[in-house]
Amino acid sequence: MTQNDNDNKAIGRYVFPLLREPDNERSFAGTAFLIDGYLVTAGHVIDHNKTYYLYTGGHSYPLAWENWIPKQLPAESKLEWDVAMYPTEGLPSPLTWADDEVEQGDELELVCWQMMPGGKIQQVKSSCLCLGRGEEDGYLRMSTVQPITHGASGCPVFRGDKLYGILTMGRDYYELPQGLTGYTPTTIQLRQRLEKNTCWVFKTSYIRRFLPKK
Repeated sequence: MTQNDNDNKAIGRYVFPLLREPDNERSFAGTAFLIDGYLVTAGHVIDHNKTYYLYTGGHSYPLAWENWIPKQLPAESKLEWDVAMYPTEGLPSPLTWADDEVEQGDELELVCWQMMPGGKIQQVKSSCLCLGRGEEDGYLRMSTVQPITHGASGCPVFRGDKLYGILTMGRDYYELPQGLTGYTPTTIQLRQRLEKNTCWVFKTSYIRRFLPKK
């Protein structure tokens, strides 16, 4: 078992599916995770003035609309803010906010939930590769080894115990940037799958702008 496998296994315990209806996996809305006293997801996962449910261990826990921050939700522009945070003081998490930025060619990890055939949800883990910045400064372009679908929105993108962003949007095609080097097994797999598995990640440095002032 590699260090990445250990990191994924540990972080996965703090990554949860969000449901629109209690105990109904077919109402799966997206992925959320714990960090620094908050449950975090992508802003577009949460509809206006509705209660969502954190689902774990076969039980649902309601998340009241009025407790989500920032209060702009749902986001008027996903490119300006696509994050939602719910206070969860007292709940632990190994994840911490990264202080450094991801560079083109860096390898990271993600853990998300996905809807499987038959209407069941399942946790999915994948390595991913930074392709560089998106058109907007707050975003990174990433490519994943495993195919990632809509339910991954809101999942953590991390290295070790450091959070570098949340997955927010997919992209059908993105050409490999010129000059990207490195031929690890992860990089080779990612080069073969770029057309299918490219996505956008909202950077930690931008997420932290929405945290309440302490």
